[in-house]
Amino acid sequence: MKKLLQLLLMLSVALILSGCPGDDDNDDGNSGTTTDSGDSGGDSGDAGGDSGGDSTGDGNGSISGNLVLQTADFSSVTPCPMQDILTDASAISALRTALESGTLLYLDVPFNGSDSDIYRKKCGLEGFWNPSDNTDEISLSAIGLDPADAPNITDLVLFGNAGICADGFNNSSFGVGEGFPVAGTYRKEIKAAHQGTTYHLRFRAVVSGSSAGNTFTSEGITPSTGLRTLIYSVDGAVTPHDGVFSALVNAMSASTSAAPGATIEVRKSAGGAVVFTAVIEVICVSTS
Repeated sequence: MKKLLQLLLMLSVALILSGCPGDDDNDDGNSGTTTDSGDSGGDSGDAGGDSGGDSTGDGNGSISGNLVLQTADFSSVTPCPMQDILTDASAISALRTALESGTLLYLDVPFNGSDSDIYRKKCGLEGFWNPSDNTDEISLSAIGLDPADAPNITDLVLFGNAGICADGFNNSSFGVGEGFPVAGTYRKEIKAAHQGTTYHLRFRAVVSGSSAGNTFTSEGITPSTGLRTLIYSVDGAVTPHDGVFSALVNAMSASTSAAPGATIEVRKSAGGAVVFTAVIEVICVSTS
């Protein structure tokens, strides 16, 4: 289970405090910037929406909660459109074993400081995400975390570049501009190799909420301590900071109509209003 938790943490963009585990993106002196939140979430007709090939559905269904692929899912690019594993309980079980016991890699876009959209691309934001661009294969050890230990949300914010999807984040924002991802739809991929089989997974997350896009500072959160005090829930059940990803895994099951996944909500205090929501789904899995 420990490696499966690591996997989900590596998909931090697609989860709660999305960001992008990867190389030290702040090493380049060139300045890049994200657009404001008004532009970030609504560009699905741009690069991500126009070049993904034909959708397996009519393109008019709900973005989340089903196995119908949208154009922006890049339905003709591996691992899509393969979904057989997602509908078969036995195949899901074998996939879980691979995720628990295999070698895991997170697919990321190589850093380019001269690209003004680089952070939106690395985050997987719809309109900027293209699976063909994600050629870097990143392990937990590559971002300075021990693969033998499952990191948590705080670890990824402090050490793994989580938080770079906040509104307006650029090369000058490291250490001051991290925060919640802007509202919108995100997609990311991982690979899991086990006993001669490599699983290639594509995830989709729909992010919303009053804190979406805000920096931790503007929300009064000190990442090193404050992230642990937030109230997290998975499919309505309050879950400790260190148990979020285990709860997410347990919520996933095979279905012929619904994509395996769960809804994660964040509150600032017990009984308070939900300030951040991420609906997370596995939409395609292929094997090689």
